[in-house]
Amino acid sequence: MTLPAIPIFLLILLLAFPSQSVSGSRDGLLLWFNVVLPTLSPFIICTQMITALGGTEMMMRPFGPVLNRLFCLSLSGSFILLCGLLCGYPLGAKLCADFLRRGIISEKEAAYLLAVCNHPSPMFLLGYVQAQLPCSPSPLLLLSCLYLPILPLSLAARHCYSIGKDRAGTAMAMHTPLPQSAKISLEDAIAAACETMVVIGGYMMLFSILSVWIRQCPLFPPAVRAALTGAAEITTGVNSLCSSFHGKKALMPVVCAVAFGGFSGIFQTKSVIKGTGLSIRHYVCWKLAHTGLSCLITAFLLSVPAR
Repeated sequence: MTLPAIPIFLLILLLAFPSQSVSGSRDGLLLWFNVVLPTLSPFIICTQMITALGGTEMMMRPFGPVLNRLFCLSLSGSFILLCGLLCGYPLGAKLCADFLRRGIISEKEAAYLLAVCNHPSPMFLLGYVQAQLPCSPSPLLLLSCLYLPILPLSLAARHCYSIGKDRAGTAMAMHTPLPQSAKISLEDAIAAACETMVVIGGYMMLFSILSVWIRQCPLFPPAVRAALTGAAEITTGVNSLCSSFHGKKALMPVVCAVAFGGFSGIFQTKSVIKGTGLSIRHYVCWKLAHTGLSCLITAFLLSVPAR
C-alpha cells in the first residue's frame, strides 16, 4: 500500500499548490531544453553513432591500453568509462546497459563499470557549476574533487566484483573486435538517444516541481531547504546551494550534491539500466561512497595553503 500512496499524495500536492507546480514544471522543462538537451543529446547521439558504425576500436586505440592498465577494463569497457567521464549523467550508465544487453561486456564488468562510469561531465562542472560558485574555484580544484575519488572507488569495486584476476583474459578482450551482431543501425541509435532525452526531461520536470515545493516550505531554514534541493536535482540544487552559502563555504555542499547526482539522477540511471539485472541499490551505495570521498578530498584541498 505504501508505493501506490506516493503518487496519490503527489497528485494531492499538485492540486493543492497549482501555481508552484506549474512554475516548477516550466522551470524543469526550460532547464532541460536550454541546458541539458543541447549539451547532452549531441554526445548521446555521437556515441551511439560510433557504436553503430563500429568506430569503438578506432577511438580507443590511444586510450585503451592506459585505461586497461589503470582499471582492468576490456576495450569496450574502456570506451564506456571514457564516454561516461566526458559526457556526463546518465550516458555512462546507458552505454553500460546497452553493451550488456548486446553481450559485448560481461555482467561482472557491467556492474563494475556502473560503480565508476556515471559522473557529471567536465562541460557541466566548468561551464555551469564553476560559474555558479561564489568562491570561483580553479578548474583543477573542482575537477580533482569530483574525479580523484574514481581511483579508490575502482579498486574497491574491482575487488567487490572480482575484476582483473584473469589479466590474460582482460588483455585478450582489449584486442577483440565487436561482433557484427552487436552493431546497431544508425536510425536505431538516434531513436534510442531521443527516447533517453525524453525520459531525462520527464524526471527533470518532476524533480523540479519537488524542488519548488522544498524551496517554499516554511518548516525548514534556508540552508536545509538548499541541501534538500541539492539532494533532489543537481542543476537547480547547485543554484540554491550557491545562494544559501557564501564564499568557500559553498564548495563543500555543492561538491556533495554534484558527486551524489541527486535523486533525479538516480531515477534517470534506473530508467536506462532497466531490464539488465544491474542493481540500482549497488549504484546508490557507490554514489554515496563517491560523495564521501569527494568531501574528504575537498576538505583536504581546501586546507592546503595556496601559494
